[in-house]
Amino acid sequence: MTAASSGSANPMPCALCSSIAAPREAWDRPLFESTHFIALPSLGSLVEGWLLLMPRQHFISVGALTPNLHEELATFKLDVCARLNSVYGDVCAFEHGPCAPGRQVGCGVDHAHVHLVPLGFDLVDAARDHLPRVEWQPAPWSACTPVVAHQLDYLFVEQPIGVGRIAVAPQFGSQILRRVIASRIGRPDEFNWRTHHQASSIDRTINSLRPMALVV
Repeated sequence: MTAASSGSANPMPCALCSSIAAPREAWDRPLFESTHFIALPSLGSLVEGWLLLMPRQHFISVGALTPNLHEELATFKLDVCARLNSVYGDVCAFEHGPCAPGRQVGCGVDHAHVHLVPLGFDLVDAARDHLPRVEWQPAPWSACTPVVAHQLDYLFVEQPIGVGRIAVAPQFGSQILRRVIASRIGRPDEFNWRTHHQASSIDRTINSLRPMALVV
């Protein structure tokens, strides 16, 4: 297992690291912050309130985080989800978890990021038609660590918050859970964050959440 696959070392330029260091667009500016994590509006927000929770330091996935960061991640995630819930209702957290750079499941972003999305349906149930041979198992976020250590990719869904499920495979398709959400809300052709930025949804998210800005 190399540093590039699991730790904070990053031999290639990372777009998210650059955005964190020098925000240029509205969606690059954190709405919520803790010592080692930030939460940003998500480019490609198919629904209002969609955020990305990510470490300031470069890691390939949550499964690659160093142990000292897990408690802060859990606390920060709960705080941000509580604020999202107060505005939008039920929230789902999920991650496309790559074990190394350049994996399809990473969606072209080789920096750990957890999606926090207001959703009124069960994401795992909705994903079964898209992933018919994938098995989901109850699991905490800590279960992602040995998966990455064994050089496997994973999908992790926490819904409701506090109840996690994981699926593990040698490879998943790109943006698979974004595809599931886009299909379920009747906009299947808009799943790709690169071609459908959803700028108006981002603006509404910023306007709704900026007054609740959190720094811990």
